[in-house]
Amino acid sequence: MMRDIYYRHKRKIDRILFFILITILVYAFFTVLFAFLSPFFFGLLIALLMEPLIRVMVKRMNFRRWVASLLCLLIFLAAVSSLGVWLVSTLATQVASFVESAPTHVEDISARLEEANLWLARLEEHLPEGRSMPDIQEMMLTAVTSLFGEGVGAQGIRAFTGVADFFINTILALVSAYFFMADREKIFNFIKNATPRWFANQMNQTKAGLTRAMGGYFRAQGILMVLVGIISIVGLLILRSPYALFLGLLFAVLDFLPILGPAIVLIPWALISFVMGNIHQAIGLLVIYGVITITRQVLQPKILGDQMGAHPLASLMSIFIGFRIFGLLGFIIGPSLLMIFIAIREANQKEGASWQ
Repeated sequence: MMRDIYYRHKRKIDRILFFILITILVYAFFTVLFAFLSPFFFGLLIALLMEPLIRVMVKRMNFRRWVASLLCLLIFLAAVSSLGVWLVSTLATQVASFVESAPTHVEDISARLEEANLWLARLEEHLPEGRSMPDIQEMMLTAVTSLFGEGVGAQGIRAFTGVADFFINTILALVSAYFFMADREKIFNFIKNATPRWFANQMNQTKAGLTRAMGGYFRAQGILMVLVGIISIVGLLILRSPYALFLGLLFAVLDFLPILGPAIVLIPWALISFVMGNIHQAIGLLVIYGVITITRQVLQPKILGDQMGAHPLASLMSIFIGFRIFGLLGFIIGPSLLMIFIAIREANQKEGASWQ
C-alpha cells in the first residue's frame, strides 16, 4: 500500500524528502561543520567569483586553465591587498590620532564620572535611610577587572592564537581557491560520482533554479550593503566625522554579518559620546543606527524577493521563521532554505508537476 502511494507520487515525495535532507545538511553545516570547513568554503566562493574571468581567459585568450586560474588568483590577491593596505593605513592614522588625544579623552571621561557621582550623591540624600546609590567609577573598575580577569598574558595568548588561526585559514582558503579554479571539472565530477545517485539526480534537476536563486541572494545582499554604506557615509558627514568614508564602508561590510552588524561599533561609540558629554553626536549615531535598521528591515524582504524570484512576504517569513528556529544563524539559514524551495518548485513546474 505504502509502496503504491510512493510510486504514484514519486516525484513529489522525492522532492519533499530532498528538501528535508537539505534542511538538515544546511543546519549541520552552519552549526557544526563550518568551523572545520570555513577556509575551503571561502576558497570555493573565491573560485566562483573568479570563474567568469577564467572562462574569458580560456576561451578568448587561449590560456591554459591552470595559468588563467593562477593569474586570476593573483588579480584577486592584488585587489584585496590594495584594499587592505588602504584600510590599514587609514586605521593606523585614526589610531594615532586617538592615542594623541587620549589624555584629553581620559580627563573628560573622569570629569563626567565625577559629575555623575556628585549627582547621585545629591539624589542619595533623598533616599530612605539604609539605601545608597552605586559608585559609577567603582562599577566601571569592576567591569574592566572582570573583562581582563584572566590576565594580560592570557589575553595576549588568545590574541596571538587568533592571529595565527586567521593566517592559516587565509592560506588554506587561497590554496583551495586555486585548486577549485584549476581543477574545477575534476573536483565537481569526483563529488558528483561520490554522491548517492538519488541525491545527485535531485541536485541536477534543481541546479539551474538554485544557481539563479543564489545569485539573486548575493545581489540582494550587495544592494543592501550599498544602501547601508550610503546611509552611513551621509550620516557621518552630517556629524562632520573626518572618517566618514572609511567608517561607512566598514559599516557596509559589517551589515553583511548578521551576528555583528554596525551596532557593534555604533552603540559603544554613542555611549562613549554620551559619557563624554557630546550629546549631539550620541543622538546622531543612534539615529544613523536606527535608519540603517529600519531601512534594512523594510527593504530586505522586497529586495530579496525581487532578486530571488519570491514574494516579499515569503522572504520576510523565511527570515523570521529562520530566526525563531535557528537564532541568529536563521538570518542565513532561512533565506538559504527559501532558495532551495524555489529551485525545487521551479523544477516541479518544468516537469508539469505543481505543489499547489
